[in-house]
Amino acid sequence: MSESHVVSALVTKRSEMLSILKQHQSEIDRISSEISHIDATIKLFAPELDLRSIRAKKRVAQNKYFKPGECPRLILDILRKSECSMTSRGISEAMLQAKGIESHAEMIDQMQRSALSVLKILENKGLVTRGVPEGLERTWMIS
Repeated sequence: MSESHVVSALVTKRSEMLSILKQHQSEIDRISSEISHIDATIKLFAPELDLRSIRAKKRVAQNKYFKPGECPRLILDILRKSECSMTSRGISEAMLQAKGIESHAEMIDQMQRSALSVLKILENKGLVTRGVPEGLERTWMIS
């Protein structure tokens, strides 16, 4: 068996993944038990309520680089200081500079995704508008 190191690495990886799966499965079991208890309590107070009508809340992952509400304020500040419309990439680079975070390709991409999602929200609120496209990228400006 000339590739025993490959098989050994795969066995180790499988073992790690099984451990993670068991850990998450026990967490799922614990949460399911808590939901069952909550359902029983709801039925005590409102037996006519159809529990299937209760939908799961959407969970939003918090960006570790921004406090709540900081990203939209930062983007609006950047656009206010800009003399012309900016691309989302330019905005993300300015965000990294303002936060003092080292600028490399992966970080710029991550910031650009955050900036685009916030820009769409700000656009829906009427705070920013899309400018003239620069090549393949759209530009943004204060409304």
